[in-house]
Amino acid sequence: MPSVIEPSRPLPVYFIGHAGVSLLFDESPKNRIVQDNLRAIGAEIRAISPRPKAIITFSGHFEAGEIHGPGVIEVNVKKGTYIMHDFVNDFHDSAPFVYDYEWPHEDAPGLATDVWKHLTKSGIKAKRVERGVDHGVWVPFKLMFPPENPLDVPVVQVSTFYDYDLESQIRLGEAVASLRNEGYLIIGSGMAVHSFSSLAEIRSAPSDEARELARQKVLAESRSFDTHLRVAVTKRGAVERKKALLELEKLPEFRRSHPTIEHFTPILVAAGAVGDAEVEPLGEDVVEPGMSYLNVRFT
Repeated sequence: MPSVIEPSRPLPVYFIGHAGVSLLFDESPKNRIVQDNLRAIGAEIRAISPRPKAIITFSGHFEAGEIHGPGVIEVNVKKGTYIMHDFVNDFHDSAPFVYDYEWPHEDAPGLATDVWKHLTKSGIKAKRVERGVDHGVWVPFKLMFPPENPLDVPVVQVSTFYDYDLESQIRLGEAVASLRNEGYLIIGSGMAVHSFSSLAEIRSAPSDEARELARQKVLAESRSFDTHLRVAVTKRGAVERKKALLELEKLPEFRRSHPTIEHFTPILVAAGAVGDAEVEPLGEDVVEPGMSYLNVRFT
């Protein structure tokens, strides 16, 4: 049973680039770097003492449902959550084994309810829901906390907001910030760049030459936005960091890098949860056309 001793100082907050399910079986050099980066973060989290009470996750694949409206957060209180094979691509022909993947873990409906109560007391409209664990959590966690070194604390899943108000995502982080003093570790799981439309643009180019030109264009955009994001998120002080993160939306690369914002918002929540904490990118940089796998620790 994990320790529930409250820490002497606020627990760190992480943002991880979660990737897709191919993260678990792709043997390319790039993918191995992404895997090693996440394994190192998992080892770092396992070394935290006393152990966290729970890990609160904000995933790019768990936006609040449209049914509750744009200003409502959802908190998963289901007992015995299943993992969701919620992949964008259809792997039934190319890699059918991914639908057999499991990830043993511990739920904590009681703690989830406590988090829900905390949000409502903080002025956040919140609903309790019952759902599974999306691949934005279990895929990276399966690497970070493998069977030989399993995660020994429960997971509490909290949604991001369902809307394009980026500042609201930072306010959500601010609302959960004090939970770091109560033994909760916060992880935002998204991607610094996530653009399937850019990948489609490369694939649909009419010739090899055109595809290479498109690839170089998208890669330059992805690297540019990744660089701007790194500069913004590592600003000293909460006020300057918040301002810099929100100004990223004005960049022409923003919509190209995030045609939809669900993979961007977890880093806003993470940044909102840490105040003036210091920020450090973790691991080896991996940026490719339409995708970036930035990992960050806030301490």
